[in-house]
Parts: sequence; structure tokens; C-alpha cells
Amino acid sequence: MSQQALHDSTPDHTAQPNLLVREMALVVDVSTDDVWRWLAEGWKDLKANASVSMTYAGLFVIFGFALSFGFYFMGWPYLVLPGLSGFLLVGPAVGIGFYEISRRSAAGESASLLEALLAFRRNTLGIMGLGIALVFLFQVWIRLSFTVFAISFPGVMPEWSDIFARVLSMEGVYFGIAITALGAVFATLIFFAAGFAMPLMLDRKTILIPSMIASAYAVGRNKVAMVLWAGLIVVFTGLGLATACLGLIITLPLIGHATWHAYKQVMPEESSP
Repeated sequence: MSQQALHDSTPDHTAQPNLLVREMALVVDVSTDDVWRWLAEGWKDLKANASVSMTYAGLFVIFGFALSFGFYFMGWPYLVLPGLSGFLLVGPAVGIGFYEISRRSAAGESASLLEALLAFRRNTLGIMGLGIALVFLFQVWIRLSFTVFAISFPGVMPEWSDIFARVLSMEGVYFGIAITALGAVFATLIFFAAGFAMPLMLDRKTILIPSMIASAYAVGRNKVAMVLWAGLIVVFTGLGLATACLGLIITLPLIGHATWHAYKQVMPEESSP
């Protein structure tokens, strides 16, 4: 065989970009127009599976109430808001049930509350690993929130009356800026690392670290669309919290189902590692 023939028969690897993990090859480009389609598809899934999706969301709303009352009765009322805002941090773990409902719905299968709650069994090691990591970050967030409060309000007893008396002072303004900046850092890191990792592990049963790397790559590659999507997640979560958490029964399923459709477009079936 001539050298030219040998060269022609050799696979050309130079056309492929250098990828840290092969799951990154799944990622394609999307636009801001696609974000609205994700919401529309998520709304369709919510309507088609309303009873299961809203019941699943209701369980986490009840947990949120229990967490808030727990902070209040333990004398930590200043941690109620950071605790509730933790929905943004643990959202990928909460969303696993919604992803499973959407997955089964797309496959023409019925979904039950039990199947949503046990969705982690499709990839127990990876999904539980990410869930534990998010819970750990939530605990770090709560502890840092306490530290920021103590620094911002030195000598103030953690009672509602003291908090309300100081909230409109310059100390309160500094506290608001500091806690918002801290929360933004946490939320951004989690959005990059876990935004698409959980549905990827559920769908393709990939392992944890490559899934997180692929998720970060997908977000970074589609920065403009992801900024819009992240902003909408914050808005819908905020609206849910502003209604004494009751609105989360609607907004959590909407975000969860829409995230599944976002994943399916960003990492479509026809692409492969």
C-alpha cells in the first residue's frame, strides 16, 4: 500500500476539537429564541402531568415551610430568607422528578409520583453524588449567610424587631449587597456545573464529573441564551417565593420541565460522544 493510500485510510482526528471529556461532544449551539420554546414545552408538560408535577412540587413547598418554621423557632429568623432562596441552589436536585416526568411523557409512558420520587434509581451513584454535593453547598450557604449577618449587624440580637429596625439603615443596605453578591456567586457556580448535569445523568446515565464538565461547557458555549434562561429561573423562583411559597407549586414544575427541554436541545439525541 502506498503512503498516500495509507494516509487516506487513516482516520482524521484533527477535525475534531480537543475535548476534555467526550460528553462535551454532545453540546450544540442554541439561541435566545429557543429559550421561549423551552418554556412553552415545559408548560405543555406541566398541563399534561399537572396532578403529578404539582404534587411533587408541593412536597418541596412543605419542606420549605418546615425549614422556615424551624429557623424561626430555633431563634434564627434571619436565616429564613437565605433558607428559602436555597431553592435556587438545590434546584437541579429538586428538578430530578420533573425531568423524569418529562422523559416518560416524551416516550409515551405514564408518570406517577412514586416514579418521580425514585427517579434517581436510573443513575443512583451519579445523581446521589450531585445531590449530596448540592446539599453540602446549601449548608455552606447558610453558614456564610450567618457570617454576613453578624458582620453587617454587629451587636444586634437576631430577633425580627431588631432586624426590621436596622434593615433600612446603611448597615441593611450593605447587608443586602453582600448577601446578594454571595448568592450570585453560589448560583452561578451551580448553574454552570449542575444546570445540565442532572438531566444528562438521568437520560444517558453518564458519570458525575464528566457530566458536570459537559454542563459547564454547554453553559459557556451558549452564554447569551444561558444568561436569559438563568434570569428567567430567578424571576419565576422569586415570583413563587413572593406568594408565600405557594406559587412554587406552579413555577417549580414549569422550570423543571422547561430545563428538560433545554437539555434535549443543547445535547440532542442525534449527537454522540
